[in-house]
Amino acid sequence: MSRMFIPVLTILVWLASVPAQADIFRCPNGALVSTGDSIAVVAMKCDPPSYKSNRMESEAGHRGATILITVEEWTYNEGSNRLIHILTFRNGVLTQVQSGGYGT
Repeated sequence: MSRMFIPVLTILVWLASVPAQADIFRCPNGALVSTGDSIAVVAMKCDPPSYKSNRMESEAGHRGATILITVEEWTYNEGSNRLIHILTFRNGVLTQVQSGGYGT
């Protein structure tokens, strides 16, 4: 049993040390933002988006309570030679960066 313990422990320590993957977006002006950044930081670093949308979503909270969160999506359409990017903010924090098809 002790022969298996050391290799398994080594693998578990290695897996714990691997950093989490963050979505990164290069703003049209060249600045970089990533998931976890606040909406204020993204607004300061990036040019204004081509389009913004807002909605409210319900989410299960503590002890089964339903809470409402604000979801805001910023769309960057940089033309027909570049991909469209959609930045999703949940309660003011960048949580996701998606790429779409080519812009217009």
